[in-house]
Amino acid sequence: MRVNKQWYILTGIFCLAFWMLLSNCTRKQETAVSPRHFLVEIPYQTDNRGIIISTYCGTGKKEYRLYLDNHSPSWVNDAVLRNNTAASKSKEFVYSTSTADGKVLQGDVYICDSVHIGDLRFTNVPFYNISNESNNSTIDGAIGESIMEHGIWKINFKNKRIAIASDIDSIKSTGDLTRLPAFFTSKTIEIEISFSNGNQQRIGLDLGFNGDIILPAASFMLAISPGKKTVMEKRKFSTPAGSGIVDDRTTHDRIRAGSQYFETLVSSNKLVKEKLIGLLFFKQFEFMIIDYINKVVYLSKKRLPS
Repeated sequence: MRVNKQWYILTGIFCLAFWMLLSNCTRKQETAVSPRHFLVEIPYQTDNRGIIISTYCGTGKKEYRLYLDNHSPSWVNDAVLRNNTAASKSKEFVYSTSTADGKVLQGDVYICDSVHIGDLRFTNVPFYNISNESNNSTIDGAIGESIMEHGIWKINFKNKRIAIASDIDSIKSTGDLTRLPAFFTSKTIEIEISFSNGNQQRIGLDLGFNGDIILPAASFMLAISPGKKTVMEKRKFSTPAGSGIVDDRTTHDRIRAGSQYFETLVSSNKLVKEKLIGLLFFKQFEFMIIDYINKVVYLSKKRLPS
């Protein structure tokens, strides 16, 4: 059994990301990717918060380090936008969104004329402007759902590489795969999970959450049988809106997703408002595939040494 983490850090978690249209707006340009058919592979790095990939904005050669966070809008901090001729503030949109602890964030939306990830070029990419410079972060923002939805992403945890493809046949492993019961909504991916007591819930897949499974208190009480042993520990709980120390309640559980069973940790605290299954759960396996094109999520049946 894996040892629990020292803290939970939610790097870019948003409950319901949505655009707020201003008056007299015109039709916005859609994000597009080129070439039309693609398969690229890039390395990635990690820190105690998540997966980090290198990107470039416009024709500039400056590298920006962004988290990969499917459960978030794409966002960047002030340093990326400062004196950046490839990005301009939208006259049509601002944003209002909330983090996993329910705090509201509001601000400007910028449009980057092109974002480069490996040999891929994404055009007309909206980014929320969120300042994280006060946290002394070395990360410039996040690649979110607005970019990820244009491809199929295979995250190889064994080799720390990401393959991005337009066709599942070019990226799908010939080895044994587990297909998770995934439901793709307009802004989230939900995984249907049955807990050991028979309670069934849909939980948001979130690569920006560095834990296993975390639930609001009410959902936690439904998922955990009365009398089941839990551990209370103080942990750091952080979102782009701030951070704090919380009393985190954690237990081990054997969950079922589809036809497969998994041992995992289930936690709760007073701040969390969302049901999330995060990066630590998926890093047990050699790789995972998030297929936005065909609306499927796969896990390798092979696990990494604990």
